[in-house]
Amino acid sequence: MAFEEFETFDEAFSALLDKLDFKINEPFKDVQKVLCIEPHPDDCAIGLGGTIKRLTDSGIEVVYLLLTDGSMGTTDETVSRHELALTRLEEERKSAEILGVKKIHSLDFGDTELPYTREVRKEIVTVIRKEKPEMVLMPDPWLPYEGHLDHRHAGLLGLEAVSFSGLPNFSRSDSIAGLEPHSLPAVGFYYTHKPNYFVDITDVMETKLEAVRVHRSQFTEDVWELWEPYLRTIALYYGKMSGHKYAEGIRFIPGLFLHICPFAELI
Repeated sequence: MAFEEFETFDEAFSALLDKLDFKINEPFKDVQKVLCIEPHPDDCAIGLGGTIKRLTDSGIEVVYLLLTDGSMGTTDETVSRHELALTRLEEERKSAEILGVKKIHSLDFGDTELPYTREVRKEIVTVIRKEKPEMVLMPDPWLPYEGHLDHRHAGLLGLEAVSFSGLPNFSRSDSIAGLEPHSLPAVGFYYTHKPNYFVDITDVMETKLEAVRVHRSQFTEDVWELWEPYLRTIALYYGKMSGHKYAEGIRFIPGLFLHICPFAELI
């Protein structure tokens, strides 16, 4: 049926979704590599640890793109920024290994100071072009009441980098370096209040918590006493939404709807 024959938005919207190569109910179909963008060294594990474990167990490669050095994550006045940054990177390597992640790119911007600039956007684009993932995941920058600047900036910068990575005239230095433009069919947002896809992580929940707990500089015994229940409650919340015990929620948006789309929230 031709689109000019549709009389209602609902008919046209349904037909438009059918025309897309990307299907929200099968976001990882034919995916061989996923790039997970994280503002700090523990965010991929906290936000998507169960999903990442299930992906790597199924043979899909997951690569981390760490944007900041995590050097502000302490209340201990005796720990320097440099010392904490080194500690957190080592914790990240150990955590990633638990989840089956073998590669981490680090941009090393200052924690709490991730700039929302063209330069950072270009660096993210360069990593996308190097890795050529079929899917990129990032924090949802529109999570209500999110108080951390790095999280909001990470989501916006990641989204824009995906939008521009397929444009040959964006960051011509990549072309000179032999990197080709790389387009993606969709993006996925974790740490989201409006998920449209869920991953059952019931059988890998303990592995996720183990990967988070490795970040000992962040989760001391007293902190973990509160954060373990917090993380279980978040997983139960997504589980309640999806009919599982524990789940992680992701909001996928097809690339077509990442520009001038008034109905993106309906997806």
